[in-house]
Amino acid sequence: MPEMEEEEEEEEAKVMSDFLPYEVVVEILVRLLVKAVARCRRVCKKWCSVISSNSFIATHINRSLSTGLDNSESSSLRLFQSIKTRIFDLVICRQFEHISLRSDDESFGNNNNFIELKSCPLFCGDPCYGHSDIVGFCKGVVCRAFDHHFHSYYYVLWNPSIHRALRLPQPNIARGIPDYEVKNSHGFGYDPSSNDFKVIRLVYLVRHYNEAQPLVEIYTLNSGCWRAIDPPPQSYIVKKNCLSTFVNGASHWLAHTPPDAAAGTTFRNVILAFDMGKEVFHEIEVPTCFVRESHLNITVGVRDGLICLVPHNHKQSEKQHFSVWVMKDYGIGESWSKLFDIDISLTLLTVVAFRKNGEVLIYIITEEDGELLSYEPNTQQVTHLGFHRSSYDWDRWETHYGAGAFFMEAYSESLVLLNVPDAVSERKEERTRP
Repeated sequence: MPEMEEEEEEEEAKVMSDFLPYEVVVEILVRLLVKAVARCRRVCKKWCSVISSNSFIATHINRSLSTGLDNSESSSLRLFQSIKTRIFDLVICRQFEHISLRSDDESFGNNNNFIELKSCPLFCGDPCYGHSDIVGFCKGVVCRAFDHHFHSYYYVLWNPSIHRALRLPQPNIARGIPDYEVKNSHGFGYDPSSNDFKVIRLVYLVRHYNEAQPLVEIYTLNSGCWRAIDPPPQSYIVKKNCLSTFVNGASHWLAHTPPDAAAGTTFRNVILAFDMGKEVFHEIEVPTCFVRESHLNITVGVRDGLICLVPHNHKQSEKQHFSVWVMKDYGIGESWSKLFDIDISLTLLTVVAFRKNGEVLIYIITEEDGELLSYEPNTQQVTHLGFHRSSYDWDRWETHYGAGAFFMEAYSESLVLLNVPDAVSERKEERTRP
């Protein structure tokens, strides 16, 4: 039945294309949802050419986001990743990943009300010998990284709504550099001025993490290749396992200046930002009270479209204290404002995300496992959502994966990667597997 309905829709579209002016047809197409537009490519070569053009894809994205007409915006869907790790024979660890779409409402924790997404094509490998990260999510595209501890490091761009993925070429700065350990920090975002998606990679080649200024390379989807760019204007050490945050056209990381008596520099916490359009780094001040606090664990995030900070004392104690700050005027250090504290008598590992209703998703540790909770800051009420992760070695988990047990981001469908020749379809990938 669904196939017959699609055939009828295509036949009606053919009739419409014969009688309506070209400009009117384009205006109609740009208003359709992603899956409907993708089907319309089969109507005729002319429509396929229009829909596959960069200008149409960009116009469709901007219209969907500005009007809220795409179905994901209207239902407030969130891309939700859950990772469970198990130990086999006390030596081998293996990740079991689940990625789904969930409504950010009272049904969020309902395991009977979600859309399970297929695994990303091209993103494979034996998890016994490496691990994966979500680098970022922007305009319907997920950027993922796979780190194979022995010989490879690669990135994949994945659009779940149209089931297409692109494996990026091998970065120029790879593994196997004698006498040095390679440590990566990365970000993913979009440059509207060039209608281009970009992956930024900071590579520390060090014997000890707090030594060198990073080498920097950038990948742009339009060019299809990596190239070297200038590093930050001074030495910054990006916090280990720091997830980047894309907001206001820039990727952001929590970083600090390395203390160096010879150079006359002292320890300072800062936000290191990379402008995706200008392709330059700049520094953003943190609240004055946190500038010299080396013992704090500070997370950078986004709340209601504003860059935010969640600092807390990471020392183990019976009751840990978190606070949430937002920068009301982007780039203006004096505009930092404290919103609220998070005070719970639980061992809190990290803040995962901020919900549409004002609640905070938090990840806690118990004696038996890790659990995802929703915290209401005004009433301090905690809601159990039913998401757990088996505990086996928290120090190891936090060292290698940070907040990677759970990831949540606002989800918006798009046509990005539809016209990229090297992108692979999930359906095609399934057919070619032995």
